[in-house]
Amino acid sequence: MAAVIRRTQTRLPFSRPSSFSTATATSTTAAAAAPESDPISRAKSAIRSESDPERIASLFLSSAHSPKFYGDRAIYKLSVSKLARSRRPDLIERLLEPQLGSGSSGSNPNPKSEGFHIRIITLYSEAGMLDHAVRAFRRIPDSPGLRHTERSLCAVLSAYLKNRKLDPLLETFRSAPEDLGVSPGITAHNIVLNALCTHGDVAGARKMLDEMEAKEVKPDLVSYNTLLTGYLKKGEESGFDDILKEMVAKGLPPSVVTYNCRIGDLCGKKRSSEAEELLDAMTSKGVRPNRTSFNMIIDGFCKEGDVEAAMRVFKRMPGAKKEDGHDGASPNFDTYVLMIRSLVEKGEFMSGLEVFKECVLRKWAPPFDAVKGLVEGLKKSAQINDAKYVVVKMRKAVRGDAVDAWKKVEGELSV
Repeated sequence: MAAVIRRTQTRLPFSRPSSFSTATATSTTAAAAAPESDPISRAKSAIRSESDPERIASLFLSSAHSPKFYGDRAIYKLSVSKLARSRRPDLIERLLEPQLGSGSSGSNPNPKSEGFHIRIITLYSEAGMLDHAVRAFRRIPDSPGLRHTERSLCAVLSAYLKNRKLDPLLETFRSAPEDLGVSPGITAHNIVLNALCTHGDVAGARKMLDEMEAKEVKPDLVSYNTLLTGYLKKGEESGFDDILKEMVAKGLPPSVVTYNCRIGDLCGKKRSSEAEELLDAMTSKGVRPNRTSFNMIIDGFCKEGDVEAAMRVFKRMPGAKKEDGHDGASPNFDTYVLMIRSLVEKGEFMSGLEVFKECVLRKWAPPFDAVKGLVEGLKKSAQINDAKYVVVKMRKAVRGDAVDAWKKVEGELSV
């Protein structure tokens, strides 16, 4: 079993897809399309299609009087994410700070729950407003009948982790029993293990893992996978092997994360064929490969120059079904771009065309450089009609600033 895993996976460094979508309707039109009896649905529709940050904030606040408003997570997430992309933390604060009151006025007299505070903490954290997230956490005892629990402790620890603030994370964790009256459980410990490994302190994470048993906090599969990933990122195989042996000795079966570590290590050592064999080994043990499993192997084969094997693994992905029958490992944008580029580099233009067709069917437009290489290759192979097909599909795909850029590329191709 010691050979089951070796190394973690890193995300494939590709740009995001160009949009196929048509221009959205105005917020007024979107709002009018929503049911008259549901003001929150109308507001969400308007916010979804609105680009003006001030207008987004106004639409959000105009719905806050609705009795159902506080229970609708989607309107919070949608509004805050759009304002964060617009770099308007002032408007995010305008939306969220009033929400943390006791709710003693207006049509929403109910005090906010700890879960609601956790939602605000998370929203602030995802917007990069860590100080606001911490203040929201500290205000929990101000609400009638509320106190901190491990749930809210984990929320603020996660906020520190997301914003890469290790020292205050550790201080909050260590002081929780005395300052908050909360004894950290397995979830809080796992967040700290993750933080230590993320910051390269695998030795500190190992020490914490040893201390957990003494505190009657039993490490779980997440704990061990976190350490495995940490050791592999540091390149410390001996530490990895020790953790793996301990994990197996405690009867914890490997998960897809565990197997993906091994897959990543094999591919990094140009042993992608062995990594591919693990796909069947995983399935036989009831562990279903995910998109990461396949992408790492495809990437490994492409780096080894074996695009035929990469294509074989690529074609296996739709067959990896979840237990509910839904597609559990369909290719993503990164997969398509990697395949198209690698096939073009190897002169496999018809296979590249096959992948391109599937990509645009998913309404994703590959990067111009990959498409340009494909078109030029098809032309050299006397596949003129196919080259024209690619150009026409890209012409329909690009939007916004990309339109002029593609016209320039298209002019260079002379198809």
